[in-house]
Amino acid sequence: MTALVTILQWFATSILPSHSENYEQLEPLYRFFLPVLACLILALMWHLTPNKYLKVGIPYVVERLNYHQGNLPILNAVVQFFGALVGLLGGLSIGKEGPAVHIGATFGSRLAQRFRLSHVGVDTLVACGVAGAIAAAFQTPLAGVLFAYEVIFHEYRLRLVLPVLLSVIVAMFISEGLLGRFDVFDFGMLHLPLYDIGMLAAYVLLVFTIVISSSSFYQIQRWLWRFSSTSAVVRFLFVGVVTGLVGLVVPEVLGGGYDSLNMALSGEQILIPLMVIVAAKVVLTSLSIGLGIPGGMIGPTFVIGGLIGAQVSLWVNTGMEPATEMSLFVLLGMAAMMATTFQAPLTAVVAMVEMTHTSQTIAPAIFVIVLSCTIIRILFHQDSIFVERLSALGLVSEWSPVQRVLRHHNVQTLGHKVKCFPELLHLEQARDFATNMIDYIAIQKGEEFFLVSVPEVLEQLNQLDLGPQPWLAFDAEHPSMDVLKALSGKKVGVVGASLSVPDLMRWLHEHNQQQVLVYYSSSQEYWLATSHRLHQMLFKD
Repeated sequence: MTALVTILQWFATSILPSHSENYEQLEPLYRFFLPVLACLILALMWHLTPNKYLKVGIPYVVERLNYHQGNLPILNAVVQFFGALVGLLGGLSIGKEGPAVHIGATFGSRLAQRFRLSHVGVDTLVACGVAGAIAAAFQTPLAGVLFAYEVIFHEYRLRLVLPVLLSVIVAMFISEGLLGRFDVFDFGMLHLPLYDIGMLAAYVLLVFTIVISSSSFYQIQRWLWRFSSTSAVVRFLFVGVVTGLVGLVVPEVLGGGYDSLNMALSGEQILIPLMVIVAAKVVLTSLSIGLGIPGGMIGPTFVIGGLIGAQVSLWVNTGMEPATEMSLFVLLGMAAMMATTFQAPLTAVVAMVEMTHTSQTIAPAIFVIVLSCTIIRILFHQDSIFVERLSALGLVSEWSPVQRVLRHHNVQTLGHKVKCFPELLHLEQARDFATNMIDYIAIQKGEEFFLVSVPEVLEQLNQLDLGPQPWLAFDAEHPSMDVLKALSGKKVGVVGASLSVPDLMRWLHEHNQQQVLVYYSSSQEYWLATSHRLHQMLFKD
């Protein structure tokens, strides 16, 4: 995240006057051709890159978690990084936080793959990467943790809390070390007024405007998803031309838009009506994301919600100081728009507290957020925009109750530890089984594995008291037992530890097996998973 921000600032300040989002001061010709040029570069990138590496963004992260054991290819993250960089430099109405989440999740996934961790370890490191990206982007560590829970995993996992908390603190240290401590938005001093009918009416007006904007934001994208099979050159060039044309008239919509929101907070005059900027921002961001531009939506939703709040504060008169009233409604608009679009209410509340360094506005924020999220769900039947995107692709974003229970367990807590031996088992090793707490051993013969009961091995060993046995053999002058000659071991399959418990149940069902060995290469251990034990655990839970 910090690398993306640093490169963006370095390039943007060399192109734009004054600061990295000052598209308003560009000549009209540049405002038109800059987005077009960026989209042409992106189209060329998409033409030269194999299709399997072009899937990027937060929905792709969720898809890989649910369907591919969290294995996120590194090349998709590379495409995400450079695609977002080109789009942001070109002034497209996208955000950098979504790409940062994808890149952070990929870093966690590759680390887990490198050390061959189980699916629980993969989930943990992916959550660390996601939370760290949000924490670094806004310097809001707790919001990063909640974002991983609410948006990516759709559940709260206590087992992930400690490593994820550590990751956001490390991300904060890195962000502050490289970029310094910053506030994305300057809210000034906030003083919450007493509640009265006028203030509640203003909150309701804000909710109504947020719901309409959030629904429009989703509906435009939903309509555009049908063109996903159209050539990337056509789609991207269309985005570039439309962005350039709108930028000629409303330059405030180019780029992230944070500067426009900070201007409203500081009381500076904005020549374009705020609702015009909001409408243009909703359309351009929906157009960019809906047609496949590799950008994010988190930053734009903050800007859209904040500008809506600024406009509502100009519409109403609550009796507060103008600057304080503006800050309050901008803050509430940002939190409500984010919560409604991504269905992440706790993330929005905590982000608001961390960005303002005060908890005074928690109560009105909860009121606005709960009302907005409830209306959008009940009346508009709209879920998180990421969930809706996956549903449109025919994919499931949330696990069923059965899968949810299974994913809370791992093989070590459900299976039996198994030791693996060659076909010729030294008698000294066999005698040690009497004092070991293991029920089964695995005998490896070539590429095949056979499961043998330890009590049966000990019973055969006792037959030596009656005289030499036909299974007796010598391995390098060590008296040994030819186990597969002494006992009829049951052939068993072997799978890697990356499979989750639901994947193991699916494997057993597809292969019509009752048991399977799970190999942990990091510790070189084998664990036996049986369908009987898995079903027993499931019915118990």
